[in-house]
Amino acid sequence: MPSNIFIGMIFILQNYMRKIFCFFISLLLFSCAEKSVKNKYYGKFDNNCSIQILGKKDIIIDENFSPTSMYIQYIDHTNELSIYNAHDNSVYFFDYDQGIMSRKKQFSLEGSKGVGLIQGYDYVNEDSLFVYNVNTEFVCLLNSHLEIIWKRRLNIDELQSMDFIPSFPYLQTNSPMKYISHKLVFGGMGTAETTAETSTNRPVTTIYDFQEDSVKFANNYPEQYQKYNWGGGFYRMPYFDVNEEENNMIISFPQDHYLYVYSLQNNMQSKYYAGSNLIKEIKAYDEKKDLRTNNNEDRVRDWFFSIPTYRSILYDKYRNLYYRFACLPKTEKLRKFVSGTQPVIVIVLDKDFNYLGEGMLPDDIDMRYTNSFVTKDGLNIQVVNDNEDLMTFYQFKIEINE
Repeated sequence: MPSNIFIGMIFILQNYMRKIFCFFISLLLFSCAEKSVKNKYYGKFDNNCSIQILGKKDIIIDENFSPTSMYIQYIDHTNELSIYNAHDNSVYFFDYDQGIMSRKKQFSLEGSKGVGLIQGYDYVNEDSLFVYNVNTEFVCLLNSHLEIIWKRRLNIDELQSMDFIPSFPYLQTNSPMKYISHKLVFGGMGTAETTAETSTNRPVTTIYDFQEDSVKFANNYPEQYQKYNWGGGFYRMPYFDVNEEENNMIISFPQDHYLYVYSLQNNMQSKYYAGSNLIKEIKAYDEKKDLRTNNNEDRVRDWFFSIPTYRSILYDKYRNLYYRFACLPKTEKLRKFVSGTQPVIVIVLDKDFNYLGEGMLPDDIDMRYTNSFVTKDGLNIQVVNDNEDLMTFYQFKIEINE
């Protein structure tokens, strides 16, 4: 009788240990599985779009001009492409049909007209040109003679605290400065990976309101950025564009299948699915984040280019469409390129952010998709070429099959 009890106790104990073992295995698998952002609509929408090359546009530049400019702006009412050249702190204006320079505005570093070395600008009209100096946080409004008619420091450093860490503006073509409805809107990024980040203390948008003479912040990082390590630095950089008619801005976070639309009228944010049928999930970096996370830059770089991510967002006011760029993991075929080591997708959404489809950009062309803009002719994307006297853009047509 005692032996039967002993055998029974062993059986119960073995069964108990087996359940504990299965529980911890399940917990381990669950925790591993959760360190990614899954696309719950993966493969659930029909693709009704295709992308075709219409042609190319060559912009003639000289030896003092860098074709790798990080800031360009297309001006529709003059049909000019404006390009910032850091070499001489100037904005060059090109007739986009003819591809030749029409004029140039060079900014003073010092003196009564001094604005310092700018990072970006917004050309509103000939008598209203905003420029931003990232080092001093000063934004200036210049007239046609490049005289300063208004100047303001954003003072973001003074608004920061241990509990509130807003992003400093960082301007480039796909994260510009925009004047809209008596407001200046700036994009930025939180570069550090830290456990101090919450869902409310790290906004990426800075808004200066002229009517109130105030600076406010909006659009915090989504929840996965508080949960996981995404590499820090530029790997966390969000992108945005504006729809002036609707008075809103559209934000694209790199590790999020959704777009976030922020109303500059009522300060409300809406969320819309804008994922790719080719992106099932986005895996986070495999190291936990600390209060002060020190990531290995080489490992982070290898990880980042091995996963899919979302990038720029463009509003096409001529067709009332939105184009969201995404990159797939890098391939050996594209390793030879300078910029485009990852296959690039363009996701197309209608005016209400409904998914229409997507298309892959050609993989035999080195794309600088960060410098992209829309004209009445179509989607324009810079490509890398070997001619130092030309800055080349390919023009694409988005075909929607009803």
